[in-house]
Amino acid sequence: MRRSDLITLLVLFAMLFAALGSIVAAEWMPGVGVVAWAAALGLLAGTALAYSSFPAWTAHLTSLIYGLFTLGVIGGTHPSIAGEADHWRARTMLLLQKIVAWIEEALNNGASSEPVIFILLLSGLFWALGYTAAWYSFRYQRIWHVILPTGVAMFSNDYYYAGQNPMAPFLLIYLLCAVTLLARSHLAEREAGWLQSHVRFSPALGRWFVVGGLAMATLAGLFGWRLSEATTSAAGRNFLEQLNAPYQELLARWNRLFANLNNNISREVDSYASSVTLSGPRSLTAEPIMDVMAPPARYYWRAASYDHYDGLTWRNTIETTTNAQPFDVNIPLASYAARMPTQADFVLYRGTDSIYAPSQPLRASVGAQAIFERVGNTTVDLVQLKLPVPLLDGNRYTALGSVSIANVAQLRAAPPDYPAWTARYLQLPPQVPARVFDLARNITARAPTAFDKAAAIERWLRDNITYDEQLPAPPPSIEASDYVLFEIRRAYCNYYATAMVVMLRSLGIPARVAVGYAQGDVALDPNIPDRALYRVQGDDSHMWVEVFFTGYGWVEFEPTAGQPPIERFEPQAGATPTLTPTSPPTPTPQPQATESVQAATPTPEPQPLQPDAPADPPRATPPETDGRSEMLQRLRNSGLPYLLLIPLLMAVGLGVLHYLESAGVGRLPAVERAYALITRYAGWLGVGRQRQFTPYEQAEALAQYAPQAASAVQQITDLYVRKRFAPPREAHSRDDAVAALSAWPKARSALRRALLRVRLRRQWRGRRSVR
Repeated sequence: MRRSDLITLLVLFAMLFAALGSIVAAEWMPGVGVVAWAAALGLLAGTALAYSSFPAWTAHLTSLIYGLFTLGVIGGTHPSIAGEADHWRARTMLLLQKIVAWIEEALNNGASSEPVIFILLLSGLFWALGYTAAWYSFRYQRIWHVILPTGVAMFSNDYYYAGQNPMAPFLLIYLLCAVTLLARSHLAEREAGWLQSHVRFSPALGRWFVVGGLAMATLAGLFGWRLSEATTSAAGRNFLEQLNAPYQELLARWNRLFANLNNNISREVDSYASSVTLSGPRSLTAEPIMDVMAPPARYYWRAASYDHYDGLTWRNTIETTTNAQPFDVNIPLASYAARMPTQADFVLYRGTDSIYAPSQPLRASVGAQAIFERVGNTTVDLVQLKLPVPLLDGNRYTALGSVSIANVAQLRAAPPDYPAWTARYLQLPPQVPARVFDLARNITARAPTAFDKAAAIERWLRDNITYDEQLPAPPPSIEASDYVLFEIRRAYCNYYATAMVVMLRSLGIPARVAVGYAQGDVALDPNIPDRALYRVQGDDSHMWVEVFFTGYGWVEFEPTAGQPPIERFEPQAGATPTLTPTSPPTPTPQPQATESVQAATPTPEPQPLQPDAPADPPRATPPETDGRSEMLQRLRNSGLPYLLLIPLLMAVGLGVLHYLESAGVGRLPAVERAYALITRYAGWLGVGRQRQFTPYEQAEALAQYAPQAASAVQQITDLYVRKRFAPPREAHSRDDAVAALSAWPKARSALRRALLRVRLRRQWRGRRSVR
């Protein structure tokens, strides 16, 4: 190995370990340092195979075998494998089982917490980076094939890491190494061309070239330091997020497949725990939560429900669970009349640990833990689809829910006898005072049916309790519904729903609270009449009431004054409702399965709930700003300042090219200098590498690369030949010098364009060059 190649190898080591060091410093997972073995061995294997006489396919196959063996050793010695198996055969089988299980989860949009899989993938990546870095440095001299893959890995880590450990030093080392490799590669190629073309150059040029390269690397490093800060700024992150938006779903799935990573990215997740406590003032923002595509109707995006109330906290006391597979049809769900199976497609902008579904959940396209209660010998009531690993922003999924389309007459005619399993939805704490029960009886004194009682309480709360999100928390000695109904007469959704459920339960009507989001803003497309887009924001977070009606299941009620009321179809007088089963309206086509629904045919036919009228929940109002500051903010958020760096970099590139053109020929006479310049471009373009060309053969070859420069190149060649080979009295004149100096600028622009075309072709599709 030549001394220059040894220096290149050391620079490659530094660049690879700078990238790996940034990943180790990010602390994604304990034990990531073992990947250094894969990086080092891959680089050494690539160097040995690049210098070997093996053809490319043999070298790559050999590298693959060495790499798999290295990964097997790394995986087999990982604590999660070595701690469970003593012998290497057992370790190998266990490792293969974990890999197969992880692949199955990946194919099914599932989740995994296997640490060894992340170590294996990272080791495979750095083996490949090390091998290709050595291969393209020593076999093909394609430096961009070395720099770009390592840079992508490093910049990706730097962008997605949001912790406190500094990343800029690693980025600075990488940029220094990258520019050094570019400078050395370019100088070596130019020196070979100059020697072949018999162009004189100073031996000190190499030292000055490296010094210039290091100076450029230092400037690039300082820019990189600022870039590292820019990627974590609000404007920079917003600009980069717009660029990688198409990949958000892939990244979100990656996060679920590596759920055990120390995720320092500031991603908030809505957590629907087994309890929710009524608290004081709340402040909701208008941040995007999700987009939902579903048939036009009034919806609640339901995540969970709670049955037990202790005066301040709601709890879910149902603990029966089962693992629900994607679109699982094996859970025997109870069926009710006048319900429509509805499919909704979700795109999340904020994470969640529970599946959102339209109304009562049925199934979803992602696996989850189904929490349910048995309601008969063979059927269950599904309470929640809980995710063992949260979905994150960028995830997409499809959920199927059961939406009630029962009209007023049907609900009024529902039998007053409730099944035994609904007893838990009549529970009340002893601290609820009697005046709450008295108020419920007074409100519903003229209501003959359970539906009329629920509607009367709903209407009374909307009319008599003021909506206020700055409500103080109730004192410890006062029960929450009593506090709202008699002490403060103000509430937001949690308190509205609690007061209504308490009053309904006091009347013997099964009821519970549900949480999730209100439907949000609706965007209707006249070209797609059967689908609507629902944009849900943070201030749509909501709690509402579900009341059980025998034969019809759980039906939503909206007591919160800050939300639009639910509009139900009410048949004309004289129509006689019936519970005779009938076919429901045609549901949206479902993937793999549809709900088996027993519906009722009333007279007239039931209709789905209509979309909300004009009333919208209050939205956050952005602070007022003057036009100038708003324009500057838009400019910063647009990423335009970063785009302005492009002409600056282009100017620097042209300056470097001008320096490379004129290096070593500045003191030559005008004709020799012009000819040396076109000869230099001939070397860069690859002219004359296979055999020595005469000056006129070189001019003819250059004309094929740059036809626009043919005339000027021919003129310079004529002047040079006459000066070198003509009799002394005809060899040179001042006119020849002027002609050479005027011809060179005409040839230069065409030669530069030709060089750019050839370089791009060689870098990405070029043929194998001779070392």
